Amino acid sequence: MRRRMLVLASVALVAAFVGCRHRCHKLREDCCPPSGPAGTRSPILLPPAGVPTTPGGPSPAPPVTPGGSGYLPPAAVTPPGPAPAPNGGGPQVLFPDPLPGSSSSRPGQPGAPSIIGGPAKPTAEPPKAPAATGLPGYTKVKDGLFAGGKPTLDGFDSLKNAGFRTVIYLHAAGADVSAVKDMASTRDLNFVAIETTPETLADANKQFDRLAGDRLTRPAYVFADDPVRAGAVWYLHFRTADALGDDVARLRARPLGLSDEGEEGRNFSLAIQRILATR
Repeated sequence: MRRRMLVLASVALVAAFVGCRHRCHKLREDCCPPSGPAGTRSPILLPPAGVPTTPGGPSPAPPVTPGGSGYLPPAAVTPPGPAPAPNGGGPQVLFPDPLPGSSSSRPGQPGAPSIIGGPAKPTAEPPKAPAATGLPGYTKVKDGLFAGGKPTLDGFDSLKNAGFRTVIYLHAAGADVSAVKDMASTRDLNFVAIETTPETLADANKQFDRLAGDRLTRPAYVFADDPVRAGAVWYLHFRTADALGDDVARLRARPLGLSDEGEEGRNFSLAIQRILATR
């Protein structure tokens, strides 16, 4: 019994001398909080060191000293890039990569060259096409030269409104051209009358080629009372001015009136052969 009492007394003295386990080595009553029931503890509890306080956040990595195994030199550490811009909730727009040689293909940047470019502007206003009113058989023969039947009053108005400059009248010998000249002159159209017969076909061909080659007279409208007369002039023009072969020249001149039928057609055909034989 006495031995048991001595053992208990020795344990009490050791506990009083050692105190609590903290570094202060004070008595348990002066340092450590009392270990009582759960309801008597302090409501404020500090988490232990190394435990993350933010939910979901990773715990900070311990610092790496130069002597440690995971040390990396400062040059090998790549700083993190900028955070991506927050999305506003709408659909994300993806732009194509800029073409080589251009600064950017994205819109909204001042000074950035346009890939497609603006609409092309015409260098010159195209000529207006005349209305077919009063122009029987109106057709385009070549650049700046048009052909058809004798214009009516409305036909001369159509030529003026379309911007024509000249009208060329292939007429028979002794024909009165004053009325046609007046209708053209009152509409500011240059009027040229060329007598065209089998006998004067050579001179008519030279005069016509000279007018057709002058760009100041274009656009010009060529007409005749008789289509056979106009067809002969056009055929010679294709052979002499355009240097076309017989087959091609005939193919183009037939719709314009060329014909070797009838007395007048045969006379013009013979005149054409005489002119081409002298060239």
